[in-house]
Amino acid sequence: MNFRVRAATKEDCKDVSRMIMELAVYEKMPDQVKISHEELQRDGFCQNPFFECLVAEIPEELKSKEGKLIVVFAQVGRSKQCVRLQLSVLNWNTPSRDFYAAKGGQDLTVSEGWHFVRFDGQNLDNLANDAPKI
Repeated sequence: MNFRVRAATKEDCKDVSRMIMELAVYEKMPDQVKISHEELQRDGFCQNPFFECLVAEIPEELKSKEGKLIVVFAQVGRSKQCVRLQLSVLNWNTPSRDFYAAKGGQDLTVSEGWHFVRFDGQNLDNLANDAPKI
């Protein structure tokens, strides 16, 4: 897989905000989005940022491939000494839940329609090893 992962810049915040909304629409929860691109800029690019954001630049033909980026996230996390990858997946999103389970993700909770999936230990290593070296 040909891709590049880089630190986000202030200029990326409009696209990040758009993707947050696209995900919320897909999850049938657009009313849950409570952050604007201006707030992302303010909170992520101040002297003591509240979050770190990475941008994966991938070819168009890979953007719709299910599961392609999760292995990149696992690899980036491992390179930063993260000990787990935790995801929130809606109850009705069985394709994603099945994919994560097949990769070794553990379904931790079923509450309010959310499934919390964790990759840790050997399962996180296995997922990260599926990605090309960066």
